Amino acid sequence: MLRTWIVYSVSLFATVIFFLFYKMWVAWYLLIALLILPFIGLILCLIAGSKLGFEVDAPVNPHIGNPSYIKLNIWGKATYFSFARVEFIVTDYMGGTTKKVVIPVHDNGTTLIPVDTTHCGAYSYKLSNVAVYDPFGFFRRNLRANTTHEVVVKPVPLMPEFMPSMFGFKAKNLRKSKQPNSEIYDIREYQAGDSIKTIHWKISAKKDRILIKEALEEYGGHSRILLKLTEDRTVLDEHLGQILFTSRFFLDREISHKIRILPPDSSEIAFDVESAADLERALQKILRIRIPPEASHAN
Repeated sequence: MLRTWIVYSVSLFATVIFFLFYKMWVAWYLLIALLILPFIGLILCLIAGSKLGFEVDAPVNPHIGNPSYIKLNIWGKATYFSFARVEFIVTDYMGGTTKKVVIPVHDNGTTLIPVDTTHCGAYSYKLSNVAVYDPFGFFRRNLRANTTHEVVVKPVPLMPEFMPSMFGFKAKNLRKSKQPNSEIYDIREYQAGDSIKTIHWKISAKKDRILIKEALEEYGGHSRILLKLTEDRTVLDEHLGQILFTSRFFLDREISHKIRILPPDSSEIAFDVESAADLERALQKILRIRIPPEASHAN
């Protein structure tokens, strides 16, 4: 706007000089036109701002590297004889950074605002201000907006350098079985409430006390997947993809496991994963963790 007013002032000064030395109808019309131009701009700006409407539609979970856009729908009088600029405040939760993005809008309809999917992470897109300008650029009317949309850029599965070995991952443990006819059982003394059908009569006769058979079953112990946070977002993206691949590999084989996050400056964060829903919840939380500035590169 400052440049517009400077150009206008110079033009007005030159027109006045022209009018003083050439007092004809052309000079008169030019002077009148320049004098009323700001008033026309002010009226158009006020009308455009009062009739402007907008709506934001943001993607939720785009994948890293895939083009994705925020749809900004504009309607009203602003874009017919004026123009607008929208201001977004973009916050990167993992990186701990904030930047301002200004997008000009010159017509009615939908404007596509690119979403940065270069790296995985959770991002906040806050529409903080909508500015409406008259067509000449003299005046601006700010329309306050306070809509925030969160976009989570998710990793894509990436096969690790070495495939997970099933040996040692599914450690067998025993727990009380819900099925009484299990082939694995333990012997213990009778307790009130135990079914008579579970009494081991042969051993009870030998030991001269009532003993029962307690059915047991095997279950897989928790495997662990480690993630070290790193400031190198490219390396971190790669490791997140490998964790996603490995976790799905375990789930396909019905192996419960833990995803362990190792921040260098705080205690370990662990997520139990027994289903696809658990994995999704863990990813949503991991992608919001602030990367410590002193984080070292992951192994």
